[in-house]
Amino acid sequence: MRSRLLFLCSLVILGVLAVAVPRSRAGSGEATAVPGGDRLLGAWRLVSVETIRPNGEVIYPFYGKHPEGLIVYDRSGWMSVQIVSDPKPPGPKGDSRETFRNGSPDEKVVAIEGYYAYFGTWTVDSSTSTVTHHLKDSLYPGERGVEFARHFTFNGDQLTLIAKTHEMGEDHQRKLVWQRAR
Repeated sequence: MRSRLLFLCSLVILGVLAVAVPRSRAGSGEATAVPGGDRLLGAWRLVSVETIRPNGEVIYPFYGKHPEGLIVYDRSGWMSVQIVSDPKPPGPKGDSRETFRNGSPDEKVVAIEGYYAYFGTWTVDSSTSTVTHHLKDSLYPGERGVEFARHFTFNGDQLTLIAKTHEMGEDHQRKLVWQRAR
C-alpha cells in the first residue's frame, strides 16, 4: 500500500511538472536541457540515507535506517524527490484524500513528519560533479526558492548524492544512495 501511494504521488508530481514545462523547451528535440546531466536522467529508488557526523559516526536522525523514496530527473530540467521514513508514519485510516483531511490534527502531524517532498529544476556543474536542485516548492514552506547543492558519484547503476548540512548544532554530511529504477 505504501509503495503504491509513493508511486501514485510521483505520478501526480510528474503530471504537474509536465504541465509546468514551458512549451518552447518541451518540444525542442534537445537530448537534454541540462548540460552534463545525461547520467542523472530518469527515476531512482532510494537505497539508504546516512547522516555522517564530524567524528565519522553514522546516525539516522530523520528517516530511520530503511526509508523508501524516489527521485526523478527529467530531460526538460525538472526534478522531484519524495522520501517516506522508517518506520512508516501512521496517519488517518482510509485511502482517500477526504479521509486524511478529516483525520485529527495529531494524526496529520505524525503522517507529515514521516514524509518529505519537493520539486523544482536542476542544473549540473560537471567540473565539480555537483547537481543543484532549485526548489520551486516543498512540503516545508521555508525551503521554497532554496537551492540544494549535492555532490554526485556513480557506481554501476547506483547514484550517491552527498549534501553538506548544519543541523543539531554541528556540520554533517547527508549521504543518499539511489538505485536506478527499472
